[in-house]
Amino acid sequence: MTTFLTAAEAKPRLAEFDVIVDIRSQGEWDAGHLQLPSVRLVENLHQHPEKVAGLSDIYEKKVLVHCGSGRRARMAEPSMKDVFTNLFIVGNGGYGQLTDSANCSLN
Repeated sequence: MTTFLTAAEAKPRLAEFDVIVDIRSQGEWDAGHLQLPSVRLVENLHQHPEKVAGLSDIYEKKVLVHCGSGRRARMAEPSMKDVFTNLFIVGNGGYGQLTDSANCSLN
């Protein structure tokens, strides 16, 4: 099941997710990323759907996927929707809007 959220909807709920998947580029990650224990980088997943197989340890978890604006997260959703049981996609807004949250900080 996939649920689409805006960044404004996801921001106050970040602590609810077992895993937050950041699909931005390594350079974007290096410039700053969410500092939560559940965050992992899966670089450019929207261009490499084969990377979904490497995420089998989180298929059953509550997963939030985000990028910089929502576009790449929406593009990645088709390759993820059939294997993740509890998938949330930030499809409008992204990293910049999520970092305004009081429960996370920047690297």
